[in-house]
Amino acid sequence: MRELYRFFKIFVIAIFLPLLFLFLYGGCANTATPPLGGVKDTIPPILLKSLPDSNTINFPLTSGKITLQFDEYVVVKEEQKNIYLSPPQSKRPIVKIRGKGIVTTFPEPLDSGRTYTLNFGESIQDNNEGNKFYQYTFPFSTGSIIDSMMLAGTLYYAETLLPAHNVVVAAYEDSADSLLTTQLPAAVAKSDAFGYFILRNLKRAPYSIYAIEDLNYNFMYDPPAERVAFLDSIFIPSTPLEKEMAEMIAVDSKDTLLALSRPSHIELYLFKEREERQFIKEAHREEERMAFLSFTGPNPQILKFEIEELDSLSYRLERNIVKDSVVVWVTDTTLSAIDTLTLNIEYMKSDSLGALSPFEEQFVLSPPKKKREKDDKEPKGPAKPQKREDLLEFKLVIEPTLVEQTGISLIFNSPLSKMVQDSILFTEKSPRGDIEKLEFTIESDTLWSRINYLKPKSKFRAGFDYNLLLPQGVFKDIYRHTNDTIEKSFTLPKDDKLSLLTLEIEEVTGDYIVELTNVTRDKIFRSYRVNRDTTLSFPYLSKGEYSIKIVEDLNGNGVIDSGNLKLKKQPEKVRLYALPDGNSVITLPESVEILQRVNIKDIFGR
Repeated sequence: MRELYRFFKIFVIAIFLPLLFLFLYGGCANTATPPLGGVKDTIPPILLKSLPDSNTINFPLTSGKITLQFDEYVVVKEEQKNIYLSPPQSKRPIVKIRGKGIVTTFPEPLDSGRTYTLNFGESIQDNNEGNKFYQYTFPFSTGSIIDSMMLAGTLYYAETLLPAHNVVVAAYEDSADSLLTTQLPAAVAKSDAFGYFILRNLKRAPYSIYAIEDLNYNFMYDPPAERVAFLDSIFIPSTPLEKEMAEMIAVDSKDTLLALSRPSHIELYLFKEREERQFIKEAHREEERMAFLSFTGPNPQILKFEIEELDSLSYRLERNIVKDSVVVWVTDTTLSAIDTLTLNIEYMKSDSLGALSPFEEQFVLSPPKKKREKDDKEPKGPAKPQKREDLLEFKLVIEPTLVEQTGISLIFNSPLSKMVQDSILFTEKSPRGDIEKLEFTIESDTLWSRINYLKPKSKFRAGFDYNLLLPQGVFKDIYRHTNDTIEKSFTLPKDDKLSLLTLEIEEVTGDYIVELTNVTRDKIFRSYRVNRDTTLSFPYLSKGEYSIKIVEDLNGNGVIDSGNLKLKKQPEKVRLYALPDGNSVITLPESVEILQRVNIKDIFGR
């Protein structure tokens, strides 16, 4: 194939160079004709030879070098990201340009009797047009044989199932998890844009397989900033490397079908561990009467908490669902101004070895800086009415496409002390004009008590108009602020072009979260928690592409729990529902109603 490229390149030059010569020198008298740019070179560089040859044996342990000679001048791009040695060394290979060649040397001695692979990735390009040389690897051995086994797999982000690109996949000859933070791997590879990777030139021996996000390019795991993945069992390679094997096909980043057709022996799911050490990582005042404490881990054991300036009845504490933060609300309304808050807290803190022991800590928190007032030079106009000082302001959120599921959101800035629910008027108006008062419930959010959801006890009906009236004084917060009258009307979407997707969820034997997302999984259109066979409705969908993401919620807390490397605990499983043809993208046209049966047992194998 390389000889064919070379012949074609020489053929193009032989044909067009004489024509270009004739044009430039035979047409000099015609000064009105602009010069042409010539034929653009789109052919990648051609490797003419390597010194020594690839797969060479008995490579010197010191002072060895590898030279790649090309047919044209080349450059090396993003060397740190693309070029690496497997197994890696503490010092990276040194790569220099020499004429039309690349010379690689190694700044520290190589190990004896070891097979190495020098990976160039997509770093090599021609000097003029930037045409990329294909992803090149150069295997060699400091011993008398070349290890020739391989492992191919695919790497995904655990929460989204999107492919993880440019992540290090590492093989260790030992099974101790501590090696990830203290020793370099026995072999490494990097995942491509499709999350695909190939560990090359392995021994036929047992390996522990991990993936490391490796943000600092040291080929070690550095928590908690980096993500990690691991294979549950020891892996013994059984597939030898061969030139024509499907795993070794060179794939263009735009050729999705070919890329996804490559065989994958294993799948890894990249997750970020929760910090195991327990300490307070943040403490500040967000408002004059509110302080915030954030812990590194969930469920901190707080032994004592006090505020020097206040008695225990003058404040209250609020925690989120995973209990890794505490919000302190000063509830004493007799205090006209609050200067410094001195927080004394005793809790179980991790020492240098990770053991928990009682620890006392003090935080002196100043009030937040006041916002700067607007410049007096603003154009003068009608005077704006002054807000009363005890006004309770809040957000009233009504999303017509989601209101059937989520209800109406009432988002307050501070906790409520009183709610006169009987004074709230919620009505529906039929297309004929008949108005009926609706019964409803108001529930607090599981994360923050300041968020409440108002839902009618009856179902919303298409074509009906709905009106919510919140009279003055219905709500009072802990600071005795009350609301003004608010009234808002809405209807369900009426666009005939919108579509409906219905899922019949079958063989449910535990807790699951079912979400309809876009194909990049960064937007959730609707989410359900299910623990039995049921039918889920996803109405008011625009024409487009969607994915159905399903989470195996093992502890039923409604969130995706991460994994734990030390405990060999994988993150909670996230899977995509796939159509019979294997495609996980559901394409919805306009004005359709689609029914899909989703068998949980088939997806999760339970």
